Amino acid sequence: MPKKPYKKRKRKRSGKKDTNIRRKYIVSFLLVFSLILLATILIWNYYHEPESFTSEKYYVKGIDLSHHNPIPDWNVLVDQNVYFAYIKATEGISHEDRNYIYNYELAHETNIKIGSYHFFNFAVPGKEQAKYFIQKAKFSTGDLLPAIDVEHSPANLYNKDKKCIDDVVKELKVLESELYEHFGVHPVIYTNGDCYKLYIKGNFPENIIWMCDLHKEPSKDVNWRIWQFSHNGEMPGIDGDVDLNYYRYSFQEFQELLLP
Repeated sequence: MPKKPYKKRKRKRSGKKDTNIRRKYIVSFLLVFSLILLATILIWNYYHEPESFTSEKYYVKGIDLSHHNPIPDWNVLVDQNVYFAYIKATEGISHEDRNYIYNYELAHETNIKIGSYHFFNFAVPGKEQAKYFIQKAKFSTGDLLPAIDVEHSPANLYNKDKKCIDDVVKELKVLESELYEHFGVHPVIYTNGDCYKLYIKGNFPENIIWMCDLHKEPSKDVNWRIWQFSHNGEMPGIDGDVDLNYYRYSFQEFQELLLP
């Protein structure tokens, strides 16, 4: 009987090699993912770690509030040596901060120096904004000077066109002039580095500047008196984060910020 022709059996390939490759990919992926996660945590902590008043240079401490903050326990804030507070009153010509009247009245029951600020809307005439702010906000002798908040936002988009920048400055000057005429003093202007360069620098030499800089002390070339140094303050009496500020000089010189 003839023999069947011999057929060479095909060996099954081992899966070890493929398994090792998959393991290497998984290990590499997990390593990269872990590094990204660690970097994200470090960055988050750097920018969002709660801060407190720890300066050995500045002693006059303040906060600022809007409806984004729950209404605080103002008596507890007194115990935290909060000396002054700006609270948002109005924005544009149609928005009154819902917590404003409560914060103003409660703060006035303490010895915290209180002031009101208006958020400037780039697209609305300055004269109309001044009228709305004066109508809605409250002011008493010994209150902080009125303040104008000048910053970019979803309502105030940055436009590098020179005409747009000039228009913003023009209406801001009208708003400032109307407030000066009404109160007899120049309002404080709150801003940050970018907006200061675009709209404020060289245009408002008589106004005290309230400068926001979350990374370093404002330049001495700027006529700043208040430095907002954190959006992530944490203290008893307030639930959640709060903006923290220092006044630049002494308690005695702080009188320059009070309405006569």
